Amino acid sequence: MQKHIRENGNIIYGDLSKQVNLKLDFKGKNSILFLSPKCTLKNTCITLKDNSLVFLGDGLKMINIIIHSHSVCYMGNNNYCNPSGQRSLLLSERKNIIIGDQCLFSHTIWFRNADPHLIYDNITNKRINPTQSIYIGDHVWVGQEVAFLKKSFVASGSIIGTKSVVTKLCYSNTINAGNPIKQVKENISWRGECVHNWDLEETNKYNYIPNNDFKYTYNQNEFLSPKAIEEKLDSLNTAQEKLEFVYNAIYCNKNKNRFAYFKDMPYDIPLPKYENKFKSLKFEEIDETKPQPTSQAPKPTPQPTSQELEIKALKEQLAQKEQELINMQDKFDKQNTNISILENKYQKALNTKNHLSYKLGNALIKAHKNWYKGGYVKFIFEVMRIKKEHRNRGQI
Repeated sequence: MQKHIRENGNIIYGDLSKQVNLKLDFKGKNSILFLSPKCTLKNTCITLKDNSLVFLGDGLKMINIIIHSHSVCYMGNNNYCNPSGQRSLLLSERKNIIIGDQCLFSHTIWFRNADPHLIYDNITNKRINPTQSIYIGDHVWVGQEVAFLKKSFVASGSIIGTKSVVTKLCYSNTINAGNPIKQVKENISWRGECVHNWDLEETNKYNYIPNNDFKYTYNQNEFLSPKAIEEKLDSLNTAQEKLEFVYNAIYCNKNKNRFAYFKDMPYDIPLPKYENKFKSLKFEEIDETKPQPTSQAPKPTPQPTSQELEIKALKEQLAQKEQELINMQDKFDKQNTNISILENKYQKALNTKNHLSYKLGNALIKAHKNWYKGGYVKFIFEVMRIKKEHRNRGQI
């Protein structure tokens, strides 16, 4: 995995070449963006303030994140984001947003863990709207235009209805909706297949599912208590320490029921034990604060503009026309040569026809043909005329 070291102690873990239209802005110091090896971001904006951490797991994500100082934004593996709209996350006042794996998010969804302005009780003069973290478990289906506010915890396997405002704990395998949100059905599970283009056979196929893949159970030994996670994050000082914790305790935790929770189950319990797997990761360090060596790879050939392509096509047409003209000129030259040859032959023929011997011979032939009409007598006079004519032309 690549480790990009940037100015002011900011670090990016991950392959930036896989990201599509990513706008990244480090506005402070010592912040970290961690992109898992199979993470791909599309049309995403991320702004990080001092000592903050954004951790994004495998899969395609289309999100906007603004994270203020000392907060953690964690989004796990294979979460689906509907391309019709964005999901916006705003993290404030050192609190966090933790989202598990395999969730389904519709569009126009936003998360805010602060109000963000101050509200006080006029009797005690104490603040009554503290900023609090947001937790979303695994395999949670969120409808469009949902708002998650401070103190939300949606346990694994739940459904959040369209246009809901989530402000509290929603138990596993329940349907919740409304503003403010309330539970409307329990003991349900859901699957991610989309029914839009199903025929009757496909519909009948899914009328009954003989498995328990998305039925969750509470297990105290596996439960990742949001309270315990909060206490651990509060005890850590740097973004690097928090990165290693969430990688080891959450990202590497593959227990199905880690965020499963039901009514009246123990909540305030310590975290399960976990191994330090982060230390075994290998990184290729790229110090972007220093001048980078010139890449040996050939520079990509710039693509011609439409105007350049049009000019090139016109030049090719002009060259073709010029060649056609050259070919036509060659044909004309050959034709002129042939005409000259014919003219010479014609001239020779004319010269032969006008020769004295030719004329005398021709007169003799005519006389012989007309001998019975006195042709030979006429021949004598015709010879005298031909000689006189040639004499006058100077040809005798």
